[in-house]
Amino acid sequence: MLMDLALLSLILFLITVVIGILTRVNCGLVAMITSFILVQFFMPDMTLTDIYTLGWPSKIFFMMLAVTLLFGMAGANGTMEIIAKRLIRLLHGRTRLIPLFIFLLTFILSAAGAGPGIAPMIMPIAMGICAETGLSAFMMGVMIEAGAGAGGMSPIATNGIIASGFAEAAGATGYIRMYIPYILIMTAEAVAIYFFRGGHKAADVASTQTQQPIPGMDLYQKLTTAVIACVIFCVIVLGLDVATVAMVGAAILLIFGVMKDRSAIATVNWNTLMLVAGMFMLITLVSHAGGIDLISKTIMRFITPKTGTGIMALLSGLLAIVTSSSGVVMPTLIPVAGNIAATMGQGITANMLIAGVCAGANSAFYSPFSVLGSLTIAMYPETVDRDKIFIAHLVLTFVSIAFTTILAFAGFIGLFL
Repeated sequence: MLMDLALLSLILFLITVVIGILTRVNCGLVAMITSFILVQFFMPDMTLTDIYTLGWPSKIFFMMLAVTLLFGMAGANGTMEIIAKRLIRLLHGRTRLIPLFIFLLTFILSAAGAGPGIAPMIMPIAMGICAETGLSAFMMGVMIEAGAGAGGMSPIATNGIIASGFAEAAGATGYIRMYIPYILIMTAEAVAIYFFRGGHKAADVASTQTQQPIPGMDLYQKLTTAVIACVIFCVIVLGLDVATVAMVGAAILLIFGVMKDRSAIATVNWNTLMLVAGMFMLITLVSHAGGIDLISKTIMRFITPKTGTGIMALLSGLLAIVTSSSGVVMPTLIPVAGNIAATMGQGITANMLIAGVCAGANSAFYSPFSVLGSLTIAMYPETVDRDKIFIAHLVLTFVSIAFTTILAFAGFIGLFL
């Protein structure tokens, strides 16, 4: 009976993901309905109240809410755009340096807490530079995607909050060590695209995009910048809780009238919050029903200490092509990785397998079907051939997954654990 329930829970989980993809309805909301069905009709040992007490990811949800509220306000009032423009101004028309600088800038702002959501703020600036300098728009788009994706996995950015939270629950420690190889992989891909698309051969041009006047910050934008700097300092230097400090920072901005509270709440990425919360709820029930054990036993047939990280990276990457890495892939496979490590032992650690999941799942963000990939493609100028750019992103997605998987099998990721 347990095996039947385990299989049923996995079938319902798969149906949930498919419905979300086909209907484009938030998978988290569909997952909540599936959770109700599971408990009401197939899990008599649980009540509907248990869904919330056991399945709602309070810590992760509050951290994401606080961070997205703070940086949503910073984006809405123009602070992040002014910061980005001022940093780009430092290049003084050195065209060859612009793509690499765009990557570094996007990474820093994303890692500081803005997350992948920083991409649409930088993309219009970068595309304007391409139009004037002749730099490849595709190359610049990749620089932004790679920087936003890599930075987004930092412990104080949204995707990193999700990954570290699930990793901790799965028994892994030292998230930073799992994060470092992913940064290096994304950096290597960005540099490769830079040379492959001729960024190193670009002639210096006095771009008006880097020379045009930048409006000074008003009082509210200065206050926003100061608050964000204080939040980053408190988290990184003082080691204070990310959620608490970010929420205090957001509250301070609201108290001083930087934005109306209703407008501020509208900047929160509720779609992502509900996606993660709903999928976490369903994964908790699937685990209770034995579904995670069933997946783990199936994967364990192929995993050894030498192949574990590579297999998890490949599986995560392929799944992330068509579904959300933060909302579906990591919440699903990180618990599986922890379960496999706890069951097998013998040289296989949770850190090893979870690092493979994180790197693999986030190697596919170039995909036209992902949030970041589709958003980037949508923001290319009209002069760019949409069909060609779509294919280019799809090809790069498979190349990125293959590159990450090869490095995982070769033991590169394990060097940092």
